[in-house]
Amino acid sequence: MKTILITGSTDGIGKLAALKMAREGHRLYLHGRSSEKLKGLIAELKKRNRQ
Repeated sequence: MKTILITGSTDGIGKLAALKMAREGHRLYLHGRSSEKLKGLIAELKKRNRQ
């Protein structure tokens, strides 16, 4: 497991990278300009990792 910082994680390539790396079990620090989008992404990551 690695600790990874992803900037621009709420859209596009950053979001896809976050989804993939979370699925692989890495610890992520996410950064984005929109706190609402970040909250949504975090909720999505938690939901996907519970399944």
